[in-house]
Amino acid sequence: MRRTLTRPLALSSLVGLSALAVTAQAHAQMVAFAIPAQSLASALQAFGTQANIQILYSPDDVAGLRSRALNGNKEPAQAIAELLGGTSVRYNLQGDVLTIHGNKGGADLTLDATTVNSSSLGLTTEGTGSYTTGETSTATKMNLSLRKTPQSVSVITRQQIEDQGLLSIADVLNQTPGVTVSQDNTEVNTFYSRGFEISNFQFDGLPSLSTNAPLRDNYGLIGTAIYDRIEILRGSAGLLNGTGYPSGVVNFVRKKPTAQFQGHVTAGAGSWDQYRTEVDLSGPLTDSKHIRGRMVAATQDEKSYIDYLRREDHVFYGIIEADLSDSTTFAFGMDYQKGNADGSTNSNLPAFYTNGATVKPSRSTNSGAKWSYSNTETQRYFANVEHHFENDWLLKVETNFRRYDVDNLTATANGQIDAVTHSANAFTSKYYSTSKEVDVAAYATGPFQLFGRTHEMVMGLNWARNENESGTHSFGSYKIDDFFNWDNNPVKPSKLLFTVPYDTVARERAGYFATILKPTDRLNVILGSRVTDHYWNQDGFNPLLPNPNTHYNSRESGVVTPYAGITYDLDDYHTVYASYADIFKPQPFNPDRNGTPLEPLTGESYEVGIKGEYYEGRLNASLALFTSKQDNVAEADGLRVDIPNATAYKAVSGATTKGFEIEVSGELLPDWNVHGGYTYRTSEDKDGNKVSTTQPEQIARFATTYRLPGLLNRMTVGGNVSWQSNIYYDTTLGFGPGAIPARFDQKGYTLVGLLAGYDFSDNLRGNINLNNLTDRKYFSGMGSYGSTFYGEPRNVMASLKYSF
Repeated sequence: MRRTLTRPLALSSLVGLSALAVTAQAHAQMVAFAIPAQSLASALQAFGTQANIQILYSPDDVAGLRSRALNGNKEPAQAIAELLGGTSVRYNLQGDVLTIHGNKGGADLTLDATTVNSSSLGLTTEGTGSYTTGETSTATKMNLSLRKTPQSVSVITRQQIEDQGLLSIADVLNQTPGVTVSQDNTEVNTFYSRGFEISNFQFDGLPSLSTNAPLRDNYGLIGTAIYDRIEILRGSAGLLNGTGYPSGVVNFVRKKPTAQFQGHVTAGAGSWDQYRTEVDLSGPLTDSKHIRGRMVAATQDEKSYIDYLRREDHVFYGIIEADLSDSTTFAFGMDYQKGNADGSTNSNLPAFYTNGATVKPSRSTNSGAKWSYSNTETQRYFANVEHHFENDWLLKVETNFRRYDVDNLTATANGQIDAVTHSANAFTSKYYSTSKEVDVAAYATGPFQLFGRTHEMVMGLNWARNENESGTHSFGSYKIDDFFNWDNNPVKPSKLLFTVPYDTVARERAGYFATILKPTDRLNVILGSRVTDHYWNQDGFNPLLPNPNTHYNSRESGVVTPYAGITYDLDDYHTVYASYADIFKPQPFNPDRNGTPLEPLTGESYEVGIKGEYYEGRLNASLALFTSKQDNVAEADGLRVDIPNATAYKAVSGATTKGFEIEVSGELLPDWNVHGGYTYRTSEDKDGNKVSTTQPEQIARFATTYRLPGLLNRMTVGGNVSWQSNIYYDTTLGFGPGAIPARFDQKGYTLVGLLAGYDFSDNLRGNINLNNLTDRKYFSGMGSYGSTFYGEPRNVMASLKYSF
C-alpha cells in the first residue's frame, strides 16, 4: 500500500524507519538458523528473532523481495550475508543492530514512519509461512484482526494451500473448520455451514450475484493457483452480500503483483495418472516499479478412481497494477478457468434397490456412459482504482465482468435398481447454459473524530446484473439390463424428444453503512445496515406442463438488513464478543394460492464468544456459541387458483441451528503451524424434527506442519485429520399405498493425510502428500437425486517447486 507522507526523511537519519526490536544482545557465537525461502520482510523478522538482533529497515526497501533459505549453525555476519544474497540489498551489522539500507544507494528517500513488530502479519499471506492472517475484511469491509471481528472467520492461507496440496476450492473447504462439502456428482459440489447451504461468494471482496443455478459458477472445481488466500465467514453475511442463507460467505482473494521480480515453476504427478504444471511470474514492468504485473498459469490432466472418468483443467491469471500517483493505484486483469471432463455424470450411484435396501457397489463404478462429457469455461475481467487521502481515508471503485458457459451431455442411471434383476433405468440429456454478469461497486472507509475519540466508518454502493440463457434437451430413457455388469456404452442419442429452455435475469442494487465506535480503549461497538433492491425474473417453456409457458418473478425494494456487533478486550490477548447478522432470500418459485411470491426467506444469526491472539498475532484461537434461524420458509398449501394443478405455498417458521465451535490457527510453537477446529451443531424444523441430516452434526478438522530441528531442518513433516459424525438420508420409494420408506446412512469416519517437504537447495523444494492413509471407504455425498458418491480412495501426489 502506497501512502502520501507529510514530510520527507533522509535515510541516513533512520528516523521513521521500521524497528524490529529483540531485547537480548547478539554475540559472535554460532546460532542455529532455520529460515525457509520466503518474503524478505518475513525472513528478516525470523532472523531477528532467532539471532536476538535488533533490525532497522524501511518496508519500501524490502517490498516484493524474497530471501534465500537459511539453515544450520552460523555466525550472524555469515548468516545475514547468505540470507540477503542475490537481493542487491545493502546492510550494516554493528554489534546487536542490523541496518538495512536498500538497493538505492545513498539517495534520500521519502519514508513512512512505521514501527513493525518482528512477527507482524498483514492481509497478504503469501510469503509469510503462516497458517493465519493479520487482518480480514470479509465481515465488515474494514480491515480487522480475527480477534476484533465479532463473527467466526477462517482463513486458509497460501502456505496451508501449498503444504497440504489443496488444488481446488473443494479441497480448501474440506480443511475448513465448520464447513462440509457434499459431492453431488462428478462435476458439482455443494458447500454447507451451520446446517445451511453456502450460496454467497466474493472475489477480492466484491460480491457475486450468481448465488443460484443456473446463474452460479461451479465453484467447487475452481483451481487455487491464483489465490493468496481463501476467507470463510460462517453465519449470516447480509451486510456486504445482500441475498442468501444464514450459512456464510467464501471470499476468494487473488495474488497481487510484487515490486521485485519473483517466480516459481512447479511440476507434479500423482495417482490415477494425475499430472500438473504451474508457472507464477511477478515483478515490476518499469524501472521505477510504478507499473507491476503478475501472471499465473496452471494445467492439470488426470484420470480417476471412477471408471472412464477423465478431466483436464486449465487456469490462467494476469494482472497489471499501476501507481498513477503516490496516492492512487489502478489495477486491471483477468482470470480464466476451463474444465473438460469425459465420462462425467449428472447424478451418481443409485442409493437404493426397489425393495428399499441400500446399494453399495465398488468405488470405481461409473453410473453413466463412457461417452458422456461436461465442459465448463469461466472468464472474469476486473478493474479497480483506489485512492488514499491524507486523512487516512480510502476510496475504491471496482468492477467485474464474468461469463460462465456450460455444455454437457450425460446418460446416467437414475432411480432405483431392481432388487431381483439388477436392471436400472437411465436418462439421456444435454444441458447448456451461458451466464453473463456485471458487478460495479464503490466504497470509502476511514477514521473520524467524535467526542474526542477516533472511530472508523465504511459506506458503499453495489450494483449487479446477471443474464442467463439455459436449457435441457431430453433424449428419453433406456434400460440397463444389469447395472453391475454393463459396458457403459449405450447407443448415443439421435432423436430429440423435447427441450426445456429458460431465460433468467437478476438485478440488485444496494447501499450499506457500518461504523466501529470506540467509546473506550477496550470497547468496540459495530453498527451497520444495508438497503437492497432485488429483481429476479425467469421465463421458460416446458412442453410437459398443461400450460407450457412458465413465468416466475420477484421484486423486493428497500429491504433493510441490519448488523450489530460488540467486542471487549479482557486484556492484551483476549477479547469477548457478541454479534447479530441478518440476510434474506427472495422466493420466486414459491407463490401463494393467488400466484403471488411469498415474502423473502429471512435468516438471522446470533453469536457470542471469546477470541485469543498470541505471539503478536501469529497464533489465533476462538470459542463461539451460535444460533441461526430461518423464517418465511415455504410449505405446501394446497393448489393455486390461477393455474390448474399447480402447488401453492405458505410461509412458516423454518429451521433453527444451535451449536458451538472451537478453532485455532497459526504458529503454535516456532516452526510448528496448525489450523484446526471442532464444531457441534443441531438443526431442527419448527416441529422439532431434525433437518440437514446429510450433513454431520459434529466435525473435527486439524492440519499441521513442523520443520525439523538441527541437521534435519531442511525437512518439513505434517499431515491432516478430518473426522465427522454419522449422516443419513430419508426418502420414500414409489407412490401411493405401495410406497416404501427408505434410509441410507453412514457411520462417522476419520480421514488421515500425511505430508513431507524437503529443501534440496535454496531454490528447489520437493513435496509429497498422501491422502486417505487408511484407505477408508466412505461417501462424500448423498441425497442428490436419490444417489450417493464415494470419496477418494488412498492416493498420493508428489511435486517439485523451483523458485527464483
